[in-house]
Amino acid sequence: MRDGHEDPCEDNERAHEDEARISQFRELVCKLRTEAGLTQAELAGWLGTTQSAIARMEGGGTRPTLETFEKLAGAVGQELVVGVGEDLSENRSIAKLVREGHAAVRKTG
Repeated sequence: MRDGHEDPCEDNERAHEDEARISQFRELVCKLRTEAGLTQAELAGWLGTTQSAIARMEGGGTRPTLETFEKLAGAVGQELVVGVGEDLSENRSIAKLVREGHAAVRKTG
């Protein structure tokens, strides 16, 4: 911030990072749903929401919450793992999940 104004480049970078994060979540929801053989309407039933809400989530229009991912994991018969630590993305098991599209790792800071 200089002279009371934020740097527009920093704002653009934050917006880009936010969009990348939403894109990763969108792709993860879609991949898990389709691999489980569920339609958007069927997944919506499991999550207690509507088909249009699932479509918005997969289209990047909403940000899934941790609670949503917990329900999603249950709906597709998978486990949800949330981790915080140094260099988690270097773990071979996690890296494999990321490569196969079953996990999204976002570094912060």
